[in-house]
Order: sequence, then C-alpha cells, then structure tokens
Amino acid sequence: MRECEHKQSMCHCIDWKNDDIAIQVNHLMNYFEFSGFELKYTTLEPEEGRRLCKIGRCRICGGDLCIGRELPSQATPDELLTEIYRWMFQMWSAQNERLPANVNCFRDMFISLFHESDREFVQEWLNWRAGNENSRIREGS
Repeated sequence: MRECEHKQSMCHCIDWKNDDIAIQVNHLMNYFEFSGFELKYTTLEPEEGRRLCKIGRCRICGGDLCIGRELPSQATPDELLTEIYRWMFQMWSAQNERLPANVNCFRDMFISLFHESDREFVQEWLNWRAGNENSRIREGS
C-alpha cells in the first residue's frame, strides 16, 4: 500500500488519527476546497498499491486535505479505468465541484491523471465506451 504523500502538509485543524469519524466528515464537508485528483500507479496492468485521491486544501489552516482510496490490484485495464472513472465522477459531481484550472471538461480532467504514455490508450477507451453507450441508446436498451 502506498503511503499518502500529503501527510507532511496535512490539515492540522483536527486530529485525523484519533478524532471521531463524525468530526472528520464534518470538517471535510465544511472546509474542503477542491483542487483536483491524483492517481498513483505505474502501469494499467494489474499491480499492487494503486491509489486515487480527491485532493484539496483546508479553508481554515490551508493544509492539504485528501480523500483517497486504494484501487483493485487485480483489475484489468478496462476494469481499472471503469473504477477510476466511476469513483472520480461520483466524488466530483456529488459536491458540484468546479473544474481545476487549465481543465475544460471532466473528460480532460480524467485523461490528465494518467502518464503521458498511457493517455492515447485512455482516450481510445473513452471513445470506445462512448460508442458502446450510443449503440445501447439507439437500440433502446
């Protein structure tokens, strides 16, 4: 499992290790200022230690805030991209977050998470998924 890289500059308004979960959730809900997502991985093929984080800053102290999760280690590239897309869209749209600077749409934000060498594959995957959705709509299913 990867260590969170935000621990050193983490928000210090509350005790993240010992405070009650309700206090933590309340702090995140009220003081989380979204800045983007981070994806830590080395390959799209199955591997241990992949992590996706919604990152931001605390509106009170300015420290880092991170809501992260481990990604399935045995997922195929299609399963991995599906998992990342779903969780990222859910975390972004649930709070009506704005897009980060220099990002024009959710698709761009999604693609920007990946290594440059993987972006063409990710774009093709998105196009393939969009084509499948359009086919299902036309077929009425």
